[in-house]
Amino acid sequence: MEKKMAGFCIFFLVLFLAQEYGVEGKVCLNLSDKFKGPCLGTKNCDHHCRDIEHLLSGVCRDDFRCWCNRNC
Repeated sequence: MEKKMAGFCIFFLVLFLAQEYGVEGKVCLNLSDKFKGPCLGTKNCDHHCRDIEHLLSGVCRDDFRCWCNRNC
């Protein structure tokens, strides 16, 4: 009886942990088509990519341009 209960608990533990680790799609970084001017703040770039271009996120890089993350 104890072996069945232990097996039952292990089964549900594995099932619970498997739900936590989902498969994520590949993310690509692309130069923003619509961002104008130098990218000086990642917060502004992120807002632009999310709200204007409807992409995942955005970041300013060393070249002072806004780069958006999107699903590949």
